[in-house]
Amino acid sequence: MALSLAERVEVFRGRIFEFTRSSGLSTQIVLALFGAAFIGLAAQIRIPLPFTPVPITGQTFAVLFLAILMGTRAGTLSSLFYVLFGGLGLPWFAGAKGGWAVLAGPTGGYLVGFILAALLVGYLCDHFTWARRLPGLVAGLLAANFLVIHGLGIFWLGAVTGTHSLTKLLLLGSLPFVPGDLLKIALAASLGRLVLPTR
Repeated sequence: MALSLAERVEVFRGRIFEFTRSSGLSTQIVLALFGAAFIGLAAQIRIPLPFTPVPITGQTFAVLFLAILMGTRAGTLSSLFYVLFGGLGLPWFAGAKGGWAVLAGPTGGYLVGFILAALLVGYLCDHFTWARRLPGLVAGLLAANFLVIHGLGIFWLGAVTGTHSLTKLLLLGSLPFVPGDLLKIALAASLGRLVLPTR
């Protein structure tokens, strides 16, 4: 009996899922290197804001989408390689910057948060079918973005700038980015839903 279009799409999604999760270490590293380069390209989409040292960038979308697409291992490695190689001097952080000074600066917490956010999203998508359906996927992305990335980001921002007021930190490092982050989450979830199997 011939498969319907919906069944064929689901089979295709399953093959992508299996490949990105079950391939060997060398393949995972290659995928992660491509993923890190993609994050680096997305980081160059940068909108500076005059009232905060933290710009709006495309990194968050890339980090979250790669975690959905590649899963725990390659998705997390993508963000890890991005942060590691950028810290070693590769100029692919936002604004074509690189080096330890960027990691130690006001945006360092967000960069570290990318790694943990990718780990969270990848793990959820790998292990729970509810996290591959749109409501669960959106919930996981919201938690990763606002609890992990924003949480570490404003904590680090406060430590670097000496700002101890939570209200001020939220105004500097979180609230201005909420609308843009919601759009990036919506895009990542929509594209992720196209590639994730439902079972």
